[in-house]
Amino acid sequence: MKIGIMGMHYGHISGMFHSAVNAPNSEIVGIVESDDALCEKYTADHNITRFATLDQMLEKAKPDLVIEGLEHHEKTPVIETCAAASVHMLLDKPLCRTTEELQRIKTAVAKNNIKLSTFFTSRSYGAFIALRQAIQNGDLGDLVSLITTHPHKLGANPPALYFDADKYVGTFHDLAGHGVDQVRWLTGAEYTGVHALGTLKKYIDTGLIFDHVQASFQLDNGALATATADWLTPNDARSFGDTRFIIMGTEGSAHLRAYADDHVLIVSNKSGTYEPKLPPSTNHAFVENMIDALSRGEENSISTDDTLAVANACITAEESAQQGGKFLSIR
Repeated sequence: MKIGIMGMHYGHISGMFHSAVNAPNSEIVGIVESDDALCEKYTADHNITRFATLDQMLEKAKPDLVIEGLEHHEKTPVIETCAAASVHMLLDKPLCRTTEELQRIKTAVAKNNIKLSTFFTSRSYGAFIALRQAIQNGDLGDLVSLITTHPHKLGANPPALYFDADKYVGTFHDLAGHGVDQVRWLTGAEYTGVHALGTLKKYIDTGLIFDHVQASFQLDNGALATATADWLTPNDARSFGDTRFIIMGTEGSAHLRAYADDHVLIVSNKSGTYEPKLPPSTNHAFVENMIDALSRGEENSISTDDTLAVANACITAEESAQQGGKFLSIR
């Protein structure tokens, strides 16, 4: 399958690019990136044609799939352009900033019958794979309470867009998107409502609206989920953040730690207390698997609906926090 790259200047594009390069069923036919040094960094070892614009790449290289590495405010028009050319997209999180942008994306996707997927890498991370296997085995029973945390370093030289409310999606949407996806993935349920609160205690007078947000979600199966996101991880920490996931079910509980250290503890009426062996990550095969799915006319494992639903829940949580914690329905 022919793949085009649109932007190399933000997010997890490095992992997405290398997954595409290493996929045996892919051919990278073009790249658009205005930064010469950045473009050279990625193309020096690969014979990839560089184009000045997305329109040129779509017209001349004719990719079937476009992978993006763009800043938050740049994505919606790119999705619309690719959709108009009937080109599928693999996106980094987060998807978009506002309900209006989300509706534009939904309209473009429906009108042109393209498929979207998001590079939610935590689904392919060993600790989360083991957690899901325990749930699927019935070790927790019906899931009742889910708590997921997403602390992160801001870093010494953060992107300027983080401090521009017209460009940045917000702390919660940026950092907690993985957890919001995981809750749907693990429960099979949809979000119906949220109230969220945010605070700004560390990065005052920077332009950042919140440096910590916590949101409580209602799901359509009666379960409840709480997700937190913050830019408060100390620079001395050995990873970008130290994620926790605590799940209580009718028949058991699970405690997960990921990234700074990887560990899962299951306590189950069915299977007793155990620490499952963590399988290897499968992120390297993400693009290969997506191409296989598209070639069969199917959705990727992280589907268009997943992509849109996670963005909708995160945008609504951001809106609730900016309204001081008002409960908002998620439609």
